[in-house]
Amino acid sequence: MSNYKNLFVVIDPTSESQPALERAALIARKNKGGITAFSAIYTPVEEMTASSRKTGKKAELKAWDNTVKEMTAPLRASGLRARNVQYWTQDWYAAVSRGALREGADLVIKSTFRHGKLQRLLHSTSDFVIMRHSPAPVLLVRERKTFNGQVILAALDLESSSSGHVSINNLIMKNARQMAALTGLPLHVVAAVSSKKADLGHLLVGVEVQEGGRDATIAHSFGIDVANLHIVRGTAKKVIPELADSLKAEIVVMGVTTNNGIEGVLIGTTARKVIDTLECDVLTVH
Repeated sequence: MSNYKNLFVVIDPTSESQPALERAALIARKNKGGITAFSAIYTPVEEMTASSRKTGKKAELKAWDNTVKEMTAPLRASGLRARNVQYWTQDWYAAVSRGALREGADLVIKSTFRHGKLQRLLHSTSDFVIMRHSPAPVLLVRERKTFNGQVILAALDLESSSSGHVSINNLIMKNARQMAALTGLPLHVVAAVSSKKADLGHLLVGVEVQEGGRDATIAHSFGIDVANLHIVRGTAKKVIPELADSLKAEIVVMGVTTNNGIEGVLIGTTARKVIDTLECDVLTVH
């Protein structure tokens, strides 16, 4: 059973459409979970029409609370547990992480859109900032209303044997299994490797060798059929989107790093490029 009981949804105050809230409702219904609808709003004092900053702030928070209550009213009417939380702050990226931590979120859900190449290269997008600092896994949602994909796809780095990569691979698999159980979709694993004969010997240490060789043994260790394991030569930014498209993935589960070293920069850059290319939802862990 999925552990995604406390769903923390980032409401976009600039948009009438809220795909993240729609997806949270689907998950909550399947999982008997609760929803926290989170908003971070702010208006400079010079733009307020109220007589004082305090009065203006209070009025705007109340108005927005009423707006979000209207958004969530159909959810409560259908029997779901939904509550609203507002922060008054300019730094809404950081506010998402603080709010999710304070609310004990099991899953942060945010609507997303594709970023232009220049924006991606010159600036950290809101999605990536939130992914790197969130206390819980982050589900980035496209504008789709149903679970209409055919697989859950876990994207792993199998060539590295470092403890950090092993840990994040395990976390990816844990969350991918939860999403597979929640959606009822089969779990597939993809790994981009540098060559067809990539050295993956470290994955076979202490593992019972299966009939069918290396790939069958690795698949067995992940608890999946060998037909659901895809070890493909190429770069992650090319292999993952292509396979996600061909398999019609519902969600791609992948890791992002939080360290500031060279390794973290490289992995972070790859993750951003992959996410911007994918057409499906993305679940990130760190």
